[in-house]
Amino acid sequence: MTLIKWQPRSDYFIDPFFDRLDRQVSELFGEWPLESTAQNWHPAMDLVEEKDRLVLRLELPGVDPKAVEINLQGNLLTVHGERKEESEHKDGTVLKRERRIGSFQRTLQLPYSVQSDKVKASYDKGVMTISLPKVEAQVGRQIPVEVK
Repeated sequence: MTLIKWQPRSDYFIDPFFDRLDRQVSELFGEWPLESTAQNWHPAMDLVEEKDRLVLRLELPGVDPKAVEINLQGNLLTVHGERKEESEHKDGTVLKRERRIGSFQRTLQLPYSVQSDKVKASYDKGVMTISLPKVEAQVGRQIPVEVK
């Protein structure tokens, strides 16, 4: 048996080939389906349960917060929006694209009933925070014990 020393591949020779191939295929057929379909772009999110509310945070850098729609029907929360392509490179050719563009939709079944009239959303530094106050029956309360 002969052992051959493993050497990591050189990105210098491999990546330009695939980048060129990707550009040529995109020129012929448009964007690759996996990169351009809305069903494949989902912003990362965290759902946190606090004592009296649920807090949903979505990473939406580059998304105009005015273009985001938030709908609540029962315990089903849907967030829909779109990240548009930036026009900074109109004079140049995109050599590599890893950031997703296009529309997205996230739908989440909430674990508790929430007060729909008190739901609030804010946007800061590319993160949208949605505060969902629980219905009082879900919050619970501590019952004091009376001593006689």
